[in-house]
Amino acid sequence: MRRAILNATGFAAALFVLANAAPAFAEYGAFARDETSGKYGLSWNEANQKQAEDAAIKGCNTTGCKVVFKVGPKQCGAIAMTDDGKIWGGAVRPTKAAAELAAMQNCQKRTKVQCAVKGAECNR
Repeated sequence: MRRAILNATGFAAALFVLANAAPAFAEYGAFARDETSGKYGLSWNEANQKQAEDAAIKGCNTTGCKVVFKVGPKQCGAIAMTDDGKIWGGAVRPTKAAAELAAMQNCQKRTKVQCAVKGAECNR
């Protein structure tokens, strides 16, 4: 009985790990933005670059959305914007913290108004 419980527990744990693991090929991301409205969308860990771009545009949810930068495998991307979304800065770096800092710096170079990181993610 005890052995059956241990086997069932091990099997359940293995299923949990497999169900929550991202596919090894999910390594692409993108950031999209609508110049007029300031809305944005982002994607990460997509199977290929086209899917990443499509997901970012869909997340932006406006007809004027265009991909503004792409994030490759094992890279992190971040986007920072002003509150109204009119001024922005983006960056791709090896770590999330470095991408966030660079995005903030890129945004602040373009305005005296305070920028804030609006999205940051890393691909596997």
